[in-house]
Amino acid sequence: MNKLLITTALFAATGAANAANLPKFDVTCPGELNVRAEAGGPVHINDKPATLSKFSEQYYEAKGEGVTIAISLKADGSSTVSSTGKEGAVGACQDAAEEDKVEEAETAEQEG
Repeated sequence: MNKLLITTALFAATGAANAANLPKFDVTCPGELNVRAEAGGPVHINDKPATLSKFSEQYYEAKGEGVTIAISLKADGSSTVSSTGKEGAVGACQDAAEEDKVEEAETAEQEG
């Protein structure tokens, strides 16, 4: 029993340490998904904690809410985020701040 608790604690600590190079981001993905991460993790999908898996120093996946979020890190420290939905639908995620600017511009264009 004690070995199981120690092993679980080590895996939890290792998982947090392995996400150290994960950048902070806040994106919107197709299907009204809001995905955000603090630098180093954790990742949240629609404000619910996601399960984060590290495949390499440049690639992570976060799972939750029935979707998989792929996080690819570029050499300059920026990230590309995409989502795969329940039925295999794939889409690129956009920076939430950039998406707000686009919506404001579209609204102004329609009003003007």
